[in-house]
Amino acid sequence: MTAEPITVRLCTAEDLPALHAREPHPAATIAQRHFDRQAAGGYFFAVALRGTEPLGTSVLDCDPKNRLCPELKNLWVYPEARRQGAARELTRFLEDQAAALGFVEVFLRVNPDNEAAIPMYISLDYTPTGDHSMTPYETFDASGVSTTYEQLDAVYRKSLLIR
Repeated sequence: MTAEPITVRLCTAEDLPALHAREPHPAATIAQRHFDRQAAGGYFFAVALRGTEPLGTSVLDCDPKNRLCPELKNLWVYPEARRQGAARELTRFLEDQAAALGFVEVFLRVNPDNEAAIPMYISLDYTPTGDHSMTPYETFDASGVSTTYEQLDAVYRKSLLIR
């Protein structure tokens, strides 16, 4: 029996309850905040699905005020769905969004110690720029308290001209 294919599309309001249920704490409103930014424009919040089951999400931020524009970010695949192609499909979908908007490259930031993500990005033709950037992150503890921190991430770039 073959598993249903992975599909990727922009997040809708109907997706939010299932995405919120997978967040680290009920106080986290991560999906809702991404969805609200998408509604404001220039921000694409994608969800990967197998059937109706969410596998993960990612964002393309096209804010021209950002130094890295457009930027692929917040790529997250649920642990049980990893190594099945969801991250690859999310990335390709958002690259297609960027290309349709006329962008010729996409950027991303990644922790230089992330031994799982870097080979995948390289396999998708992202290359390190040699630059680094401080990236803000937010975590939630078991009681729902939010903590923010910054991390020095490596910057990667992919040309959309040769695909």
